[in-house]
Amino acid sequence: MEVTRRYWLTVGVAGLLLLWGLVLERPALLIGAASVGAWLLTRQYRFVRTTRATVDALAIDPRLDRTRVTAEETTLGSLTIQTAAPVEGAVTVDVVPPVASQATHVSCRLSDGAQTAQTTFEVTWPIAGSFTFGQPTVTVTDPLALFRQSTAAGPTPSVTVEPRSPRDIHVGEGGDRVAAGFGQHDAGRTGSGLTPAEIRQYTPSDTTGQIDWKATARLNEPYIREFEAETDLETVLVVDHRASMGTGRAGETKLDFARQVALALLESAQEHNDPLGWYGVGDGGLTGTFTPSTDAAQYRTIAGRITSLEPTESSADSHATAMVDPASARRTADRLDDESQFDTKLRPFFESADTYVQRIADEPLFSAIRTASTRHDGTNRTLIVTDDTHRTELREAVKVARRGNGQVVVFLTPSVLYESQTMRDLDDAYHRYTEFEAFRRELAAIPRVTAFEVGPSDRLATVLSAGRAQRGATQ
Repeated sequence: MEVTRRYWLTVGVAGLLLLWGLVLERPALLIGAASVGAWLLTRQYRFVRTTRATVDALAIDPRLDRTRVTAEETTLGSLTIQTAAPVEGAVTVDVVPPVASQATHVSCRLSDGAQTAQTTFEVTWPIAGSFTFGQPTVTVTDPLALFRQSTAAGPTPSVTVEPRSPRDIHVGEGGDRVAAGFGQHDAGRTGSGLTPAEIRQYTPSDTTGQIDWKATARLNEPYIREFEAETDLETVLVVDHRASMGTGRAGETKLDFARQVALALLESAQEHNDPLGWYGVGDGGLTGTFTPSTDAAQYRTIAGRITSLEPTESSADSHATAMVDPASARRTADRLDDESQFDTKLRPFFESADTYVQRIADEPLFSAIRTASTRHDGTNRTLIVTDDTHRTELREAVKVARRGNGQVVVFLTPSVLYESQTMRDLDDAYHRYTEFEAFRRELAAIPRVTAFEVGPSDRLATVLSAGRAQRGATQ
């Protein structure tokens, strides 16, 4: 309980009466001082006794018009307080919005003799994530404003803020969209799925959507592309959100596109009741881990973690220098001239592949994949969502993930499609895209590995169109 300024003024009056009663030896003044003191104690006792009952009788209802919004959206809220009997004094309920939101302090006051009060407010949500309002603070003041008591009471509304979805996501290979739904998997038999199995001639029972137009053009008659059928698989989803994933315009960064793909993969796993685990990878290493499970709560938790991902800051000791993979190092050593003094000095550096292996082993994504492979020997599918910045590391990580009979699906965001200067020099952009495509094909050529590109459809179409124009001009 707190006493107010008015209380201390009253105490001061009683003190003056007491002082003058002693000085002037006037019993009436002393009796007056004692009466004021007794009156204050009586008011205090009554206030303490009734405050708890007043709070318990309150119905506090902080409410938002929506519990799921998109980043940068504004929601409307209301705070209503009600009581069965008129209050004595005043009751004020204060609600403090989450720090990550943009809103003013929310306060609603129930005046002396009133039974209901309401106020409305607006809250803007600039960043994605899950947020909860603090518990309302109820402040009860007695009718004469001598005493004040504050306590926490009432519900705490929550809101989930989803990131702004990028426009027109392209997921495909070499500029062609994926025909089947990505995120599905195979069981060694043909049907509807992700991994291409074989082609066959078109029959009247097939739909036009099943036609493989490339094979049809090549063979001059309609052909259907079969995909591996689906089955339950223990799956580990690895999402890279290092600093390089922050490249791109606001709301359309690599991570914005990667996040949508990761959420679609999670949804697919949940629909098929696949045991799903999750690993988040930042510049400093792992940012979150979940072992594979079909628990509905875990699916929701992982979805929340993916939704709230932000690019991490690159550490000062991050490996910015391009790495050479062990196989390339050995090939370089074989080409060195034994008769050259310079080459002779270089040979020990290239012949020792351990140095390169150790550097790769210390990289965040490779380390996460290796950890997942060690912890989950039964995992038979690894889904990796990343970009093309760390190519050597990714290549070696994929090799680790596919050990045994593991399947690996890689979703790559090509840097060239997200950088601001891409549209300024389309010839250079097309050249860089062809280099990326060569890398994607290299990954896809590894047994039991599938690799897709992920990016904005309009930018990819512009780059490919420039490439076609470039080839036409040289012919």
